[in-house]
Amino acid sequence: MPIYEYQCVDCKSRDQRVAGLDDHTAFCTQCGSLMLRLDEDVFQPYFEKESRPVWPAKASL
Repeated sequence: MPIYEYQCVDCKSRDQRVAGLDDHTAFCTQCGSLMLRLDEDVFQPYFEKESRPVWPAKASL
C-alpha cells in the first residue's frame, strides 16, 4: 500500500500514513479529530472534460 499525507481539520497537524486507495480520512493522533488526505486525485486527468471538440466542427456552406 502507498503512503499518503493527511492533515487534521482542527489542529492542522500533518502525518504520513500507509493507506489504501479509498482511505480518504483518518483520525489525528494529536487531538483525535478528523484528518483528510492531501494527495492529488491520480485519476482526475482521465475524467476531465475535453477543452476542444473531439471531432472538427462542420464548416459553414
